[in-house]
Amino acid sequence: MKKILLASAFFASTLMAYDAEQIADMFFKLNPKAEQNKIKPNHTKGFCASGEFIPSKDINNIVDIDLLKNSPIKADLRYSLGGGEMNDKSKTRGLALNLNSDKETWTMVMTNAEINFAKDVDEFGQFFEMKLPVNGKVDTEKIKRLTNEVDSYRNYAAYTAKMGISKSVANTPFYSTHTFFVKDAKTKKNVAVKWKFVPVEGVKNLSKKEEKSFGNDFLRADFEKRIKAKPFAYDMYLIYANKNDVIDDTTALWTGEHKEVLVGRLEVKKNEQDSCNQNVYFPSNLPSGVEPPKDPLFDLRNEVYAITFGARQ
Repeated sequence: MKKILLASAFFASTLMAYDAEQIADMFFKLNPKAEQNKIKPNHTKGFCASGEFIPSKDINNIVDIDLLKNSPIKADLRYSLGGGEMNDKSKTRGLALNLNSDKETWTMVMTNAEINFAKDVDEFGQFFEMKLPVNGKVDTEKIKRLTNEVDSYRNYAAYTAKMGISKSVANTPFYSTHTFFVKDAKTKKNVAVKWKFVPVEGVKNLSKKEEKSFGNDFLRADFEKRIKAKPFAYDMYLIYANKNDVIDDTTALWTGEHKEVLVGRLEVKKNEQDSCNQNVYFPSNLPSGVEPPKDPLFDLRNEVYAITFGARQ
């Protein structure tokens, strides 16, 4: 596999090198039970759901994406915690989503954070490597030092520090993080966008009292109770990049007012238990009318997913 080399800004005399195989290996080292049990080493804890996506009435006059010309569109979902987390009181939530028509699939791999913790392969690899135990011990001082020195790590830590702990997947927003390019229906030119899924019931976090009283496994129980009673939903919006927005760095937070377009509504209708937990979700599965990001991490993510999926077979 081609090795990606990037100069480190923090160790001027050292050239760090990371490729997808090395990063996949670190995932398994950080979560050894995953390799032993042939389960996902990243976003390990999760559960599955299904439903449908209903495009908004005028979306096909705005963007030229063939998949959205179908209605309804079958939707398969997997909710998860970040990394190898097993405690639902951790902050990061993940949503892997497949929208499936007869001819195309649109795979979206999202989290509840608008930004990522690393801007390039070097930072991405270092982020996981610094957490690996050496002689059975994690170097917490090194983690603190690098988190303070590396802008991406420090900004992500500050961002997540302000996040609450969502009390239900039905009350959690999800974001694309990467910038994609969609075909404009009128000009036929590609325009830069991110997307978000906003819970129709609103964003709700645990109160301080609930943080103390809730156990470590409340998300699945809440989901199963909700879905038995009635479906819940998210509205999907495209967020258009402004002229000066950074579109090739997943750590860049877009601020201020942006043009937003309602794409449609995702309705979650059925509990699918653990049926999808061995599946792999490639963000590179894009429908016609959607082009991939231009940042350094997108291709790497797809390569790492392929390697970890193969290791689980």
